[in-house]
Amino acid sequence: MAQASCWGEQNVNLRHLEVFLAVVECESFSGAAEHLIMTQPAVSMQVQAVERHYGAPLLQRRNRRVVLTEAGQAVYKWASQVLRTEIDTRRIVDELKHAETGRVAVGSTVTIGSYILPPILTRFKQLHPGVDYGYKQADRDELVSDVMAGVLDCAVLIARQLPTGLAVEVLGSEEMIFICAPTHPLANRKRVCAQDLANEPFIIAPRNSSYRRIVDDVLASLGLKDVSVFMELDAGEGAKRSVQQGLGIGVALRSGVDWEIAHGLLREIKLPGPTPCVEIGMIYRPRQNVSPMVLAFMDYLREQVGAHLNRPFEIAPPVERPRARRAAAAAGSSH
Repeated sequence: MAQASCWGEQNVNLRHLEVFLAVVECESFSGAAEHLIMTQPAVSMQVQAVERHYGAPLLQRRNRRVVLTEAGQAVYKWASQVLRTEIDTRRIVDELKHAETGRVAVGSTVTIGSYILPPILTRFKQLHPGVDYGYKQADRDELVSDVMAGVLDCAVLIARQLPTGLAVEVLGSEEMIFICAPTHPLANRKRVCAQDLANEPFIIAPRNSSYRRIVDDVLASLGLKDVSVFMELDAGEGAKRSVQQGLGIGVALRSGVDWEIAHGLLREIKLPGPTPCVEIGMIYRPRQNVSPMVLAFMDYLREQVGAHLNRPFEIAPPVERPRARRAAAAAGSSH
């Protein structure tokens, strides 16, 4: 009964446990005192506090050594785990404080996620090996909902007609261009006006998608409100391949077709006047509490996406086709 009444009268903290473990591992109070740079009475008081907490003797002397009692063995095992966990937890917290580890949940639309973000994510991972990505490609409306619900920390998308309650940072602008196959009659025309496209079949995004609404606005700004839609495909590889096969005209963000234009797989149709542009932005919840890793990632995203969008762009010269090269060679040999 006397032991039961003493249970819990003394609170135990991490310092108590540290001193208790030192006595056990040094097998003496004097050795623990020297190791911890404490007086021996102070060490004894700390150990007594642990024994009062459990209401049982935890140590006993045997052959001039201090050893554990049966109860002490149980407490020693538990105390060792507690201190190991505390050390691991402190390390994790320190790494989080210095943006060395942490999870980042980011989203983007298909074109941005396929061509702009991958190299940025790779470079950030090289700078912060401890980052754990949660990455999602989705339609613009779904990304907005996920950011507002806290599923995503941030998302990169076309920044227009966004709901209130979101923070929006415009990172730059991106051209929306018309593309066709290299074999298309318009591919080699020196002058093409918007009305030349009026009767052409188009390959564009599905009718109810957010990207389709943006494309329709671009077309309407050029007086092309009722174009013939031959195929409805997401703004990805399928749409590009269909345009490449000569099935219709496409409307794309320049970043999504840079490579194909440079390698002669697609041709840009240049229209008079300025090229239509859309703003690319990063959205996130205002006043949200985020980890240092997320803050570091968002800073890097601002810098890198902005640098990509503001890069100088040069139109690649048309790639000379094999038949043309053979004809030029034959002409040269005839002289």
